[in-house]
Amino acid sequence: MISAPNRRGIALMTAAMACYVLNDTLVKLTLDAFPPGQVLAVRGVAATAALAVVSHRRLATPGAMRTLWRPLLALRCALEVTTASTSVLALSQASLSSVSAIMMTAPLLIAMTSMTLGWEPARAGRLLAVAFGLAGALLILRPAAQSLSDGVILACLCAVSLAARDLATRRLPPSLPSAMVAAAASCAACAAGPVLGWAMGESWTSVARRETWVLVGAALCTAAGNYALIAACRGTDLAVVTPFRYSLLVWACLATFLVWGEVPDAASTCGIIIIVLAGIFTMRGAEWR
Repeated sequence: MISAPNRRGIALMTAAMACYVLNDTLVKLTLDAFPPGQVLAVRGVAATAALAVVSHRRLATPGAMRTLWRPLLALRCALEVTTASTSVLALSQASLSSVSAIMMTAPLLIAMTSMTLGWEPARAGRLLAVAFGLAGALLILRPAAQSLSDGVILACLCAVSLAARDLATRRLPPSLPSAMVAAAASCAACAAGPVLGWAMGESWTSVARRETWVLVGAALCTAAGNYALIAACRGTDLAVVTPFRYSLLVWACLATFLVWGEVPDAASTCGIIIIVLAGIFTMRGAEWR
């Protein structure tokens, strides 16, 4: 029987994945109008503003800002920067479905790392589910059938950074409010936009265009997704909750079909089914004795 905290975490994780897919869809739609660094900066400003409204009362509490000065939170913010940057860059060079499929290796990395470090019990059912999930991801990616483009490599780096970010989230103290953690992460990602733009020699354009409002919508999705993800990872069994990241594949396929009219081929469909089943078995494996 799944506990009430884990049921709450599952619902929050599924909602977070829907928000992230909608964010990725909106971001990809604006990359023809803005370069990646500017997309990151504009979205970051809007996301930070939204989270500031949500958490302003906590931030105004005496001593609240001192609670943010923690090395682990700084590490999480740094990982938020690398995750957001590699995600936007990958979306600028690869399809949404490909990027989403590669990023689905993150829960596998989380499960393996958690079991290796002893944070979660290692059981045969979990290990088998992880192996099947990885096989499903490889079936979607099919590295032997296509060369690894820059977009694919960036998506792989994003998956590693994403797994590390969520593991750091798991270790944050309960006394740190989720809204404040999300706000700090958004500020860090916002500051990374100009740095990325400078590093890539980008020429930024005027924001007085309709694509800016699309990025505002993406920012709201990111803010909501970050908040839901942070809340989902805290006070729950990570091995139970993280498999529901696989719901992102369902949302991604739906968005890809509705926006770009693309349908996964037979191999990709089989890979998606394997990954979803692996997530279910990983969840059940967390309750096995």
